[in-house]
Amino acid sequence: MKAVAEWFRQTVFQDEVIRPRPARRPERLPRLLREARSLESRSVEYWQSRSTVFLHQAKLLADYEDDYVFSGRVQYYYPTYQALNDQELRGYFSWRTKLRRGELLETSLSFAFLYIYELINQIGAADPMDGYRKLQDFKDAYGRINNAVLPYLDQWLVDYVVYYGLDPALLAGAPQVLFDQSIAVLEHSGAEPLDRVAAAVKQLAPKWLGRSKFYADHGPDMDAVTARVLARMTEHCAARCKKSLTEQYFGSPGRYQVRPFEAAVFCDPLKRRNYEYAVDEYCVYRCEKGIWSVEKRSRAPETGAKLESLVKTIDAEMRQALGYRYPVKAGLDTKWVLRIIHEEIESLLAERRAAEEKKIVIDYAQLKRIRQDASITQEKLIVEEEMDLPEEPAPAPALQPEGPSDIPLSPAELRLLQCLLYGGDTGWVQAEGHLLSVLVDGVNEKLYDTFLDSVLDDAPQVLEDYIDDLKEMIRP
Repeated sequence: MKAVAEWFRQTVFQDEVIRPRPARRPERLPRLLREARSLESRSVEYWQSRSTVFLHQAKLLADYEDDYVFSGRVQYYYPTYQALNDQELRGYFSWRTKLRRGELLETSLSFAFLYIYELINQIGAADPMDGYRKLQDFKDAYGRINNAVLPYLDQWLVDYVVYYGLDPALLAGAPQVLFDQSIAVLEHSGAEPLDRVAAAVKQLAPKWLGRSKFYADHGPDMDAVTARVLARMTEHCAARCKKSLTEQYFGSPGRYQVRPFEAAVFCDPLKRRNYEYAVDEYCVYRCEKGIWSVEKRSRAPETGAKLESLVKTIDAEMRQALGYRYPVKAGLDTKWVLRIIHEEIESLLAERRAAEEKKIVIDYAQLKRIRQDASITQEKLIVEEEMDLPEEPAPAPALQPEGPSDIPLSPAELRLLQCLLYGGDTGWVQAEGHLLSVLVDGVNEKLYDTFLDSVLDDAPQVLEDYIDDLKEMIRP
C-alpha cells in the first residue's frame, strides 16, 4: 500500500481527451417512406397545412406494406404520419399490413385513429361505399377490443354517409333518425298501431319505464292507456293550442352549424361548397359556400323530461285504479291531462270487465271431479237410512298475519325509519352498538324493489318524494 501511495504522489496527472463512442447509425427508411418524409420538408418551404401534407403522404403510401417489428406504444392527439418518428411510422404500416390481410391486432389508439383518418379521406377505399363498409367492419371488430373508438365512429359514420352522399337507409339505426321517427309516430299516434306508439314512447322516455315495477307487471295495459292518452292529447293541442303536442314536448326543429368529422384529421377531398343532403324529412344537412349546417330537432339531455312526467303520471293513476300495492306520486297535475288519463283508464277497465263476462270456460278436469262427487253423494243417499254418518269437523279458521310483516326490515332498521319519519331520537343507534351507515344502507337496499330508488340520504333523512308513501306503510 505504501508503494501505491508513493506512486500517486510522484505521478503528474494531465487532462486527456475522452474519445466519443461512435454514433449508432440510424436505420435507413425504405424508399417510399423517404419520399413521404420529403413532403414534410417541402411543406416548410412552400407552406401547406398539416391536413394537406397528410393527404399527400396518404395517397403516396396508400398501398405501402411493411414487416417491421415494433413493440412500443404511441400516444398522439390527432395523429398523422408527420407526428410519428421513423420506428413508429414503420410500426404503423406493419400493423396496417396485417389488418388488411385479415389479422386484427390490438395496438395504440393513435394507430387505430390514423387508419380511420385514412378511410374517411378515401385512402385505401375503392369508392365511398367500400370505405363505409371498411369503417363499419373496423368499428364492429376493433370496438370489441377497445371501445374508445366507438363514440367517434358512431358520429363519423353518419358524417361519412352525409358527406359522400350515400343511401340514407344506411342511417336507419342512427340515434337522430330513431329520435325523429319516434316523434313522427307520436304526431300521428291516433292512426298508428299500438306497438309502434309503445316503441316510440320507450325510445323517447326510457328512464321511468325501465325501472317501473308496475310497468313490468302490467306493460300491455299501460301501453294501451298511454297510446290512447297521447292520441287525445294530440287532438286537444291541435284544436286548442298554438303548438302541437310534439312541439310542446320536444321543441321545434332548429338550424345548427356543424363541422363534418369533428375532432378528426379531415382533408375535405370533395371540396364541397354548395350541397344539400336529407337524412329524412326531419333532418337536412346543408353546405353553403363551404359552411355546414343541419336542420333538426335537438336531442339535448332534458329533451324527454316532459314525456317522462306524463308516463309516470299514467303509471301512478293506474296503480291507484288497480289498487296496486306500491303507489307512486304523479308527475303532472294539469287538470285536463288528468281527466283524459282517468277516462282512458276507466275505459280500459270497462273493456276488461266486459271481456271477462263474455268468457265461457269449460274445465274438463272439474267436470270429472263433479261426476265423482255426484256418484259418492248418490251412494250416501242410498245408505243414509242404514248408517249414521259422522259429522265432518268444521275447518279451522285461517290465521291472520299480525303487524307489518310485509316490510322486509330488521327491528333496528324499522325503528330507525320510524324515528326519521316521525321526528324521534336516534341516539339509541350508537348506544345499542349499531352503525348508523349500516342501518341506512340496509333500509335503502331492502326497500329498493318497492320504490326503485333509495329512500334515505346520507344525512340521514327521508327523501321528500317518499315520505307520504312510507308513512302509509309504517305507523309511529
